[in-house]
Amino acid sequence: MAIAATWVKTVTGITSSAAIWTTPTSYLRNLVITNDGPSKGYVSLSADASQADSSASFTIPAGGSVVLTGCAVPTNAIVFAQAVTFGTVSVSIGYGSVVSVV
Repeated sequence: MAIAATWVKTVTGITSSAAIWTTPTSYLRNLVITNDGPSKGYVSLSADASQADSSASFTIPAGGSVVLTGCAVPTNAIVFAQAVTFGTVSVSIGYGSVVSVV
């Protein structure tokens, strides 16, 4: 998969659950969340989320990305992230301008 994205936020060295970004209130599409860290990480995206953990999050492996495409990104939602095990994650958040399967 090839992704061209405009990155709006990058947070490095995340170990425990942290709120790292809030989505804008305007209509946007193709949200991209990438884990650039050495550990896999939990990520949650919700207007009522309070943390990222094993019960209410999705896992992004080291070097992996999740793309929310084909629908509107939830507005005013909070993105939380944390490392799954001992280690760190580095999360980049942006909006895809080109998303294609190669």
